[in-house]
Amino acid sequence: MQTSVVEALKAAGFYKEKGRIEEQMAVTITASGEEKEHKLAEIDYFDIKTFGDELDIALKLQNEYVQSLYAKNATKLVDLIRAVNVESASGFKGAVGSGRQLDAIMLRAEQFQNPDIFPIVPTYRTSWIRNITVAMAAAGPTVFIESDAAGVAAGTELVMADEEGLAILGFANPAAQLCVDAIQLTYIAQAYNIQNLDFEMANPFVGDAIVELKQPLLVFPKETALVRVKYYRVGSDELRPIGLWVKMSSNLRNLLLS
Repeated sequence: MQTSVVEALKAAGFYKEKGRIEEQMAVTITASGEEKEHKLAEIDYFDIKTFGDELDIALKLQNEYVQSLYAKNATKLVDLIRAVNVESASGFKGAVGSGRQLDAIMLRAEQFQNPDIFPIVPTYRTSWIRNITVAMAAAGPTVFIESDAAGVAAGTELVMADEEGLAILGFANPAAQLCVDAIQLTYIAQAYNIQNLDFEMANPFVGDAIVELKQPLLVFPKETALVRVKYYRVGSDELRPIGLWVKMSSNLRNLLLS
């Protein structure tokens, strides 16, 4: 099992000190089978090297299954960075970046709207812990990730700005009693097939409940996405996404919700 982002980038020929990757196009297949093209900007190989070095450091103490998710999708994450760089045009400088230069941060609760607060103020989460009620367990699909814009209806898709992109590779759930068993992703108003989140069967011998998405969800600049889940019993659930948010450095200076 490959657990190093750096090694994955080396194998793909992206881990270099000098030179530039030329402008390219990438294609996403939507739920309806349509092809959607994304422009990938030129970028220095050294910027990609910086990305790989920093992400491996950030992942050093993570579970090896989490590490493998990032390593497996390393080149897709590079595509996302390059797509964001079309508008920022300042490259990826990571921890030492400033202004329009890009950095990436692993996902945390404070970045997302609390789906249990109505109307959307917005009020951001303070934790991934979510108390599942009888009504929530009896209901159909329940919103998990949605828009953070003020005043929009519940269940509105999250919108990426011109200079940001989101990647969700899988989900973890460290709750003592798991409450969720399925998930449905919506990308640009098209709903994908549901996927099982059978955490009680996932990685039982290492003590961590981690489920990989059948296909990673990459939300490119100006695109939208929504995540719904199905709860099947009451309890204190701790479902959380595994992935990255690529942003301009100027938008990663707010400790509360960056």
